[in-house]
Amino acid sequence: MLKELLQPEIEDLIEEKDWDALRDILPLWQEVETANLITSLKNEDKYKVFSILPKDYYLGVFPELVPIDQQRIIENMPEADIKELLENMNPDDRTYFLESIPEEMSANILKLLGSEEREIASWLLAYPEGSIGRLMTPEYISIKPDWTVGEAFEYIRSNIEDAETYTTIYVIDERRTLIGSIPLRKLFFTDKDTLISEITSSCPYILVYEEQENAIDVIKKYNLHSLAVIDDRHAMLGIVTVDDILDIAEEEYTDDFHKMAGITSSEDQFDDNLKITPIATLYKQRILWLLILVFINIFSGGVIGIFQNTLQKHIVLVVFLPLLIGSGGNAGSQSATLVIRSLAIGDVVLKDWFYMLSKELIVSSMLGLSMALGAYILGVIRGGFEIAAIVGISMFSIVFIGSIIGLCLPFILTKLNIDPAISGAPMLTSICDIIGTAIYCSIATLAFIILNNVN
Repeated sequence: MLKELLQPEIEDLIEEKDWDALRDILPLWQEVETANLITSLKNEDKYKVFSILPKDYYLGVFPELVPIDQQRIIENMPEADIKELLENMNPDDRTYFLESIPEEMSANILKLLGSEEREIASWLLAYPEGSIGRLMTPEYISIKPDWTVGEAFEYIRSNIEDAETYTTIYVIDERRTLIGSIPLRKLFFTDKDTLISEITSSCPYILVYEEQENAIDVIKKYNLHSLAVIDDRHAMLGIVTVDDILDIAEEEYTDDFHKMAGITSSEDQFDDNLKITPIATLYKQRILWLLILVFINIFSGGVIGIFQNTLQKHIVLVVFLPLLIGSGGNAGSQSATLVIRSLAIGDVVLKDWFYMLSKELIVSSMLGLSMALGAYILGVIRGGFEIAAIVGISMFSIVFIGSIIGLCLPFILTKLNIDPAISGAPMLTSICDIIGTAIYCSIATLAFIILNNVN
């Protein structure tokens, strides 16, 4: 409610450039709300609004900003403020920022950090891009198995401010080998003289070089707030937290949606709100696939050219062409969407291809028959029984084959280690258009040849 009450007033204050009033009002918001406000502003106002915020408040706002706005703000900040800001960020948030900015700028910022923070940042950045190592933080609480619960509590009290999360306490030995974990709440209900080893449970973990997307499945499966990160010797290196995993999941799903819509990924990602994303960026991310699809669709025209005599003699066939090829593309897109999602969340794997195909053969046959009945009725109304038969048979064939293509294409791309999301609507629809046009024209030509011979 507070946001709604203050939003009009804040917009007026920004317009009037009343920075003193803004300094008093904005800290009443949650940090993420102020970050969203800054993102929505004109570029020339973003740093100004950020710079008037109280220091203890903007330290919480900065990590909530999108990387492009973080870069814009850093470019205008004095070096002393940059040093303080980056050293107060959580290591994982700082790594995310440093890997998102130009390499030269990142190297210059690293030089500003103190030796300890610079060492941590360099260590995390040394892991491959997209790996769990880039996402983890070394700020977690670990205790020893031979401690008592009372000793563990004393240690936790002394170190709790240095931890990013403390709902889960990890148990490691002298060699930092991960033994297990204990929920903090369990410690509260355990006698203080009990040994930690007696109440330690095994816990899920992930290897530091695994892809970040793999952590999504583990955290979802075990309902975790944090996930232990280990090396190949089972030594604990850090943790990844659920808030970071949600960010990765959002990026992954957004990327898949873009691919399915034929939007090209590039260095100019949608870091900004779509409303304020530059026109040039929107153009560059959409034009490539549109041009590719133009050339792919030339084949549809080529197919029509091959069968132009049939279409000229029976012009009524053209009336049903959009209906038929559209139905094939729609059926294929439905099938592909279901498979792409199932592959993404792990419900279906490559070895399930034959089983999924056997199911789709039945489903697509039922869909084809239902669609063919509707097309036949329209055919009778618009062109008579002969045209209706051609349209009905074509509809069944096109829907059936389109559905099978929609199912198989994501599996094929996955087998080739290509993201199956690119088999989304634009690409699949173009393929189905070409095949559907060829099927319809071929059936029509063959049907009229048979009818002419009979007559």
